[in-house]
Amino acid sequence: MRTRKRRMIVGAAALAFLAAWSLPALAAAQEAQTPPATAQERPGRMPARQALGLTPAQEKALTEFRKARERERTAFRDEMAKVRAERRELVRDPQANRAKLDALIDRAAKLRAEREKAVLRDRIERDRIFTPEQLQKMKALRQRLGGRAGRLGFGRPGRPFGPGLRAERLARLRGLRHRALIRRWRHR
Repeated sequence: MRTRKRRMIVGAAALAFLAAWSLPALAAAQEAQTPPATAQERPGRMPARQALGLTPAQEKALTEFRKARERERTAFRDEMAKVRAERRELVRDPQANRAKLDALIDRAAKLRAEREKAVLRDRIERDRIFTPEQLQKMKALRQRLGGRAGRLGFGRPGRPFGPGLRAERLARLRGLRHRALIRRWRHR
């Protein structure tokens, strides 16, 4: 009787383990077979490229523009990472050369300034790709979305927590997170 119970428990555990192991793989295989939704399947959600009516030449120019900017961004990130790593090492060393540390801080500031200037130049260069009518459409789309243009494929994406959770509110929440627990503990 006891042996039969053990066998049933072991069998049920093995079956549960097998199900937990195989069901996610089956679900992933089914998801891979379903094609992504296109703009035609989502009425009212026209991609920005269609809304602007870009020509193939403009599409190609935008693609080249984005690739070039991506290369610039990666070069900037790599250079800043080197400067930060070197600065981190100097800060850890109590006998570090202060002049060298100051030079690294100046170099980081210079890199950031150059990057900001490049961003402004790139924005002007990007606007040359579009016609004046397309620029007006883009401006209207941005106003309609209230600054959430990142979803359209241009601009930067919105905040991950949404507009309601700003730094001040997060700080208040962090400060109050243990109060209820402390009150319960004190009243026992």
